Amino acid sequence: MVEQQRQQQRTGKKQWLGSFQGEYQRKLYKELLANYNRLERPVVNDSAPILVELGLTLLQIIDVYWTDAYLSWNTEHYPGVQNLRFPSDQIWTPDILLYNRSE
Repeated sequence: MVEQQRQQQRTGKKQWLGSFQGEYQRKLYKELLANYNRLERPVVNDSAPILVELGLTLLQIIDVYWTDAYLSWNTEHYPGVQNLRFPSDQIWTPDILLYNRSE
C-alpha cells in the first residue's frame, strides 16, 4: 500500500485502492457487477420512481441516499456481508442539478 501511495505521488494519478474483507465480499462484489450497467436506472419496474434524499448546506451537498434495486443480495448466501462499498464510477448515481444557488 505504501508503494502504491508513492506511485500515486510520482505519477499524479489517483488509484482506487479497494478493501474487500473476506471471500464472500469478493464473490458478491463480482456477482453484483457482472451484468451491471451504470447508465441504466436501477429499478425493477421501469415506471417506478427512485427516491433520492439530499442533505446539504449552503456551500455543498453533504449526504445523498437512494436504493439501487440491482445491488441487493440474500444475506444467507453471503454470511456476514451486511454492506459493500462501490466506487461511484462503477454504479448508477443520480443526476443532481441545484437551482437558486448562491454565488
